[in-house]
Amino acid sequence: MSETMLFAGKPTIRMGLGLMGLTLNPEEYVGDDVAFEVIKTSLDGGATHLNSAMFYGPPDDGTANLKLLGRFFKKYPQYRDKAVLGVKGGNAGSLLEYSGDIDHLRNQLITAKSLLGGKKIDIFGCARVPGDRPFEETIHNLVQLHSEGFFKHIGLSETSASSMRLAHSIAPNLVISNEIEVSLQTLLDPNIVQNIKTAEELGITIIGYSPFGHGLLSGQTSVGEGDWRSHLPRFQQENLESNLRLVNELRDLAKRYGRGLSDLILGVLNGYSPVILPLPGTRNPKRVIENNAAASVKLTEEEMKEIFKILDRNPVVGTRYNAALMESLVRFSLNIIS
Repeated sequence: MSETMLFAGKPTIRMGLGLMGLTLNPEEYVGDDVAFEVIKTSLDGGATHLNSAMFYGPPDDGTANLKLLGRFFKKYPQYRDKAVLGVKGGNAGSLLEYSGDIDHLRNQLITAKSLLGGKKIDIFGCARVPGDRPFEETIHNLVQLHSEGFFKHIGLSETSASSMRLAHSIAPNLVISNEIEVSLQTLLDPNIVQNIKTAEELGITIIGYSPFGHGLLSGQTSVGEGDWRSHLPRFQQENLESNLRLVNELRDLAKRYGRGLSDLILGVLNGYSPVILPLPGTRNPKRVIENNAAASVKLTEEEMKEIFKILDRNPVVGTRYNAALMESLVRFSLNIIS
């Protein structure tokens, strides 16, 4: 039976659903019927956190994901109260620029409200730490927007441990989450480890996006020419072969213990810390069922030790993003708070 937790005041199994892949590339859109089935399957299976953003769409339709959600909640209003909807914003002109300006954020929230089909945002925050003002000013602006009734809780994203601590000191009852990449490729990263430990201390949920390493840990050996992941260093041909050694060892271990690879990958995240809420994304309802089932997986101490030995033997090769996108994470890695 899956363990449940309270998140934003609502019960969820320890699994969420990342929605980016449903709308980022129009050529891969599966259609409303399948997309709605993906969302319904997640919610019906107890994974109630839906994770969206103001920019989960193509360049000419950045709010495509919110529009999809609006169509879903208009068709299925009974799911409005059950879903814990997180929306990230703050993007200003490009995915490399973020602003904590209160008028900019308010305008984004007004837009989101108009698109979401009557569903209120449960969690809102900036997708990256804005570089246009002191971090604490951005948090105070979010507190003000909360008081105006736009959303229920503040969510951080790619925020350092020290910045998370600062945000919590300003709004301890509102800041409930920090979204960072948590996978078997990042669990040995000192910044990630520090972030998780700080979240445990403060009682903040870590939303662990890309638990399958953008698909790499599921054994994906190549990506299409138009796929945005082709720009990720870990998928570059010179790095891919080394990174797939980790996948092959994990697959052998899973087979030895009679587990599926996804059970092993998601199970180790839930076993690592009680504050981690894994956030896989998929366009396939059957994969949602598999991921939700993994929320009930309890790895043994022996399995956990073997997995970390494998990680030690197979250090990840390549950074998380290309140089330009890594620039937007500098405040995370350097713990800059103002």
